[in-house]
Amino acid sequence: MKKLVALILAMVMVFSVSVACFAQSEPSEWAVNEVDYRAADFLKAATGQLDYAKEITREEFAIVALYVYAAAADMELPEMSIENPFTDCNNPLVVTAYGLGLVKGVSDNEFNPEANVTREQICVMLTRIAEKLVPDFNLEAAKAFLPTLDTFKDGTDVSEWAADSVKFMVLAELIKGTDEGKINPLGNCTVQEALIIAKRSLAAEM
Repeated sequence: MKKLVALILAMVMVFSVSVACFAQSEPSEWAVNEVDYRAADFLKAATGQLDYAKEITREEFAIVALYVYAAAADMELPEMSIENPFTDCNNPLVVTAYGLGLVKGVSDNEFNPEANVTREQICVMLTRIAEKLVPDFNLEAAKAFLPTLDTFKDGTDVSEWAADSVKFMVLAELIKGTDEGKINPLGNCTVQEALIIAKRSLAAEM
């Protein structure tokens, strides 16, 4: 993992991103034992900042997803020699995640990196990781075994394109409902929540 973080630092230096420096915060008390701190270090090395309480962006979660993929596969980041299709994002980590099929753009040439990522989008990204890493796993073939979302008060709010991924994440207990009995699919996710999901994903050996 040290080599992985060192590689990210080198890539960021080449990328020469200018980021604002914010005081590093600590996770909330309830999240202290739930956060994946290696993923946190990875994210901080890639962005130059770490604020557990802020809502995570699409660019930042792409980095977390890339960490989960590499850590689960016990591998260093592969060298991607693909052309960057995005006109609004030239982060090499996002391009790598795209090249691996972990993330997609909002259009053929836009990634919308600064937009906040939703919980259902996270489910889709993590499902892609599972399909990449788990032999013979296919979400389409697993449909018959997926739970319904009827137990959640807002289960009908889940977008059709994300429904199977959300169901899979619920089945795997990587995404859980709120105290109000909602799945909150269109809600945003904080950095610490994303790092908790990362830890659960790796514990599940996706």
